[in-house]
Amino acid sequence: MINKIIEEVKETEEKAEKIIKEAKKKAKNIIQEAQLEAEKVKAQAEKEALEKAKSMKEKEEKVAQEEAKKIVEESLKEKERLYKKGKAKLDEAVKFILEKVVE
Repeated sequence: MINKIIEEVKETEEKAEKIIKEAKKKAKNIIQEAQLEAEKVKAQAEKEALEKAKSMKEKEEKVAQEEAKKIVEESLKEKERLYKKGKAKLDEAVKFILEKVVE
């Protein structure tokens, strides 16, 4: 009878060890899967961040190009205005010099 009880205890211990071993194996797999999923999420986040940064850079470059275009256009207009103003003053200067020479 005692031998039978001892045998049942051993069987129970063996079953318990198998259950523990299987639980450890499952826990290890769960941890590995979680790590893989975390890496995927991290990679996706990095990809999205790079895409957003690229988009922002392109947008800012476009804004800068438009601003530069406006500045060039304004500079050309100012150059033309100053040219016309200078030309008008040149005619006055020539007249003034001719008047002084003729006197």
